[in-house]
Order: sequence, then C-alpha cells, then structure tokens
Amino acid sequence: MKLVLIFKKQWFVYLTVLCLALAAAVPFGARAQAAENPQTSVSNIGEEADASKNQTSKSEQVSAPYEGTGKTSKSLFGGQTELEKNIQTLQPSSIIGTDERTRISSTTSFPYRATVQLSIKYPNTSSTYGCTGFLVNPNTVVTAGHCVYSQDHGWASTITAAPGRNDSSYPYGTYAGTMFYSVKGWTENKNTNYDYGAIKLNGSPGNTVGWYGYRTTNSSSPAGLSSSVTGFPCDKTFGTMWSDTKPIRSAETYKLTYTTDTYGCQSGSPVYRNYSDTGQTAIAIHTNGGSSYNLGTRVTNDVFNNIQYWANQ
Repeated sequence: MKLVLIFKKQWFVYLTVLCLALAAAVPFGARAQAAENPQTSVSNIGEEADASKNQTSKSEQVSAPYEGTGKTSKSLFGGQTELEKNIQTLQPSSIIGTDERTRISSTTSFPYRATVQLSIKYPNTSSTYGCTGFLVNPNTVVTAGHCVYSQDHGWASTITAAPGRNDSSYPYGTYAGTMFYSVKGWTENKNTNYDYGAIKLNGSPGNTVGWYGYRTTNSSSPAGLSSSVTGFPCDKTFGTMWSDTKPIRSAETYKLTYTTDTYGCQSGSPVYRNYSDTGQTAIAIHTNGGSSYNLGTRVTNDVFNNIQYWANQ
C-alpha cells in the first residue's frame, strides 16, 4: 500500500512538471522563436535580406536626385498595343471633388522623364495591368508593392518600363524588368502599411533621364507641405502623363494621406516635392485611395533602407 502511494505521488509530480513546461510553450533546452520582421526584403526568386542590419539610427536620411543628360537618343513611336487598349488597374484611386489633374506634355523635362510607365503581366491571366514607378538610380524603379506582387496572381511574370513616355512616343525607349522586390509585410501578411517594392531593369536609363531623390520625414511632419503625384492614369489616353499638386493632409506612421487627384494605374507614382536642400525628392509611394483622400506608403527609415538595398543589387 505504501509503495502504491509513493508511486502515485511521484507520478503526480512528473505530470505537474510536464504541464508547466508545456504551458510555458518552451520545449526543454529550446528558445522561443522571434517574431518575423515585416520589413524583410523578398524577391521574385526567393532571396531574403534584412536591410536594417548594421544600419545606424539617423534622425533624417536623404538620397539625392540626379537630372541625367536628358538626351533622347531612342525616340520610338509604337502606339498603343491591343493589350494596352484594355489596360487593367490593380488598386482604386480617387478624384477628390473636381478633377484638377493637368497633363504633362513636356515629359522629357526633369523630373518627369524619370517617371516610368509600367505594363505588367502576371501568371494565369491574359490581362495586362498598368502602374507607375520612378527611377532612384540608373537601373532601379520604385513602385507600389501590389504592382510587383499581386495578392491574386503572385509575382509579376513580366514588367515593361517606359521612362518619360508621352502617348505613343517613347523618347527613352523601353526596358524589361529583370528582378522584382517587395517586403514580407506585403507578400505574406497582405498588410497595406508595407505596400511598396522595386524593379531592376535590363539597362540603365537613369544615366540619361536622371532619378528622383527620396528622403525620410522624421525630424518634422510633412503634413501641410505642398506635394505632387505624377503618373500614368488609365482613365486618360493610356501612356499620357498627368499630375496634381496639393498639401499633404496627414502624416501617419506608415502612410501619408492627401487630397491630390489620382486614378487607377497611378499606383507607384512618386509623392514628391521640390525641397530647397535636396531638389525633387519623393517622400512616399502612391498606393490607393478612397472617397475623401488618397494614400501613399511613407518613406520611413525601414523603407529608405530597403530602397537603398535594392538600388545596390
């Protein structure tokens, strides 16, 4: 009888220890797994990188613009393709009240020539989708994350980029995307706070057309500052460039909001202003809109670091 009581007592102690270990969710000799960083860079070929590693904390980060040579050595006149006549948009954007967009006819002027019209194809669909992007170095175009990675279709299969396009005129030719980037917060979590990405090109048009600067706005809020959104909307003749300029409505942690008029296919447009110290500089990437305002992914330290990482690849 005594042996039975001892056995029961030992068994009870063993079960108690086991239950406590399971409740703590820590296997014997193992550590809990750290949460995944939504700003981790990912590519269409499966490469991952943490661009924030070894980065020093700065109150403000700035990458300067470059005007390029502006020479139009590749004047091509191709007209709209049959696919572009039925161009599709990926995200809604809005005209807030009266449409105050103006057409940019001088697309070979800076910074307009560094603004890029994008024609995108995805797997398992015959449709062609339109977006906008902007050069940030000789061969890197920044755009919205949903332009390179669709939540419905996955990574883009092909992207054709036309800097400074003007209707049927391609003053700087066209380039093919060779590598596409975004971050896990968008591709895995579908979180619009991380809706941004980039495209590497099979050439270096930035040496000719130049590129936009980009900067963080940590030291002072950009709310109230005048800014422009320039791109290639699909409610107009496709391939024509349009722009609107209005003050930033609000500055949130991950987003800037504005009543600047935009439309579908302008996703990825630069939200920029002409700073006295840095010139034509993007502070957000236009992504989508609603009935009262439009939104762009704010250039935070993490966004800045990823853009620099992609530009250096």
